[in-house]
Amino acid sequence: MEQLPLFGAGPRLTRRVVIPPLSKSRFGAGLQCHKRLYFDCYHRELADPPDPTTLALFEVGRKVGIVAQGRYPGGVSVADTPWRHEEAANATRAALGDPDTRAVFEAAFTYQDFRVRVDVLAAAGDGAWDLIEVKASSGFKEEYVTDIAAQLYAVEGFGLPVRRAFLLHVNSQYLYEGGSYDVQQLFTERDVTEAARDATPHVLRAINAMRVPLWELRPPEIAVGAQCKKPYPCPYYKHCHADGPEHPLHQLPRVGPKLFRALRDAAIDDIRHIPEDFDGLTDLHRRIRASVITGRVHADPALKRALDALAPPVHFLDFETCNPALPIYAGTRPFQQIPFQWSLHTLDRDGVLTHREYLHTDRSDPRRSVARSLLEALGDEGPIVVYSGFEERIIRCLAEDLDDRCEDLLALAETRIVDLLELIREHYYHPNFKGSFSIKGVLPALIADLDYDDLEIREGGQAANAYVRMIEPAATDADQEDLAAALRAYCRRDTEAMVRLFQKLKEDG
Repeated sequence: MEQLPLFGAGPRLTRRVVIPPLSKSRFGAGLQCHKRLYFDCYHRELADPPDPTTLALFEVGRKVGIVAQGRYPGGVSVADTPWRHEEAANATRAALGDPDTRAVFEAAFTYQDFRVRVDVLAAAGDGAWDLIEVKASSGFKEEYVTDIAAQLYAVEGFGLPVRRAFLLHVNSQYLYEGGSYDVQQLFTERDVTEAARDATPHVLRAINAMRVPLWELRPPEIAVGAQCKKPYPCPYYKHCHADGPEHPLHQLPRVGPKLFRALRDAAIDDIRHIPEDFDGLTDLHRRIRASVITGRVHADPALKRALDALAPPVHFLDFETCNPALPIYAGTRPFQQIPFQWSLHTLDRDGVLTHREYLHTDRSDPRRSVARSLLEALGDEGPIVVYSGFEERIIRCLAEDLDDRCEDLLALAETRIVDLLELIREHYYHPNFKGSFSIKGVLPALIADLDYDDLEIREGGQAANAYVRMIEPAATDADQEDLAAALRAYCRRDTEAMVRLFQKLKEDG
């Protein structure tokens, strides 16, 4: 697509002859980084393949959007032409021209080579329309206003009068009672008309600025930085960081914008080049800096003492949960964490390792069965090793939901939990952690023969999506069996990884 002339075909082009139109998604990419926009337009092959969690989020957004349409009876959908913009625009014009149309879903517009799709246009009377942007989130974010302003710019530029602009997001306080959703209560409507209109000049300036680098034959020179992960992880992250330093600044955890800017202003892009007395470094930052400079492991003896103090039986616990935007079980709310599975490895006094597990495979609410089976498996003795505070939080949520199990569950959370992640973060660092203390960052640095690469499910968001698919009425018996096997393998691997890390850290301490 670079449109370079063939040898001998005339003077060499220094700029492109034509550039692609901007869409709402490309506009969002350009707001984050002009290089990302350039790659979106000309070099999509450089993007990382979308991970399963991202794909699952897209599917959640699609489902939430469909449910939200129930608030606007008599609507016409043009969503069956998602990638054929002109066909969708023609269908939109036809729907708007019909006096009986009360709403248009996924309405398509083009104005000055800028394309948008509007989640909902609802008739407001006297020929005006309300513009509604649906988000599968629980609240308001500033970037939503710019998104809506971009739509407002295109729709009104097209010539359609807009009365009000709204953000429609999921109401996290809605209590699902079973059956069909109450779409009036499930969503919260927020009027952002004034803010969106105020942002319109910014949108126009941004669009004009984005088109400038698109005329060039090469991507703009933009240094990697905070924009690589905010407000969303960039799909070209690996490409842009491929030729970077061995220990780039993003491997320093918990770096605020002020410190990051100070390091960049000092022309520092590698952790090893940071002066020891650089202002703003935390003890953790200095520990990481020293480790990558020397190439040696930092191992505080306090870690081994803490691990040796854990009297057997030592339990290693991991939960899998889902937090659906659209509640599945009566008595739950949107985005409520619902545990559906646990894995437990136990080391006894003789060093014998046993494994127990539970996976809720039917379509009933899993919380009571999860709690009952877990209490039986854990018994009354032994520390419970977890990785992060997530398991303790889930146990406390179960205690809150299940009055008759509350006391026993709280006893687990308050007296027996040991967080291996916090122990490692406080007392240990390996140069190959690369700034990550997640179990998937720590495991390959310390345990060479154990990873997640052989699994069908490799991270928690993927597990949550698999569970929802497993319990869907349309799932076949074969699908359910395959998904259940994949879920069991993944959850078991998490607790097996904790056991191996526990043993390795005790040996090396």
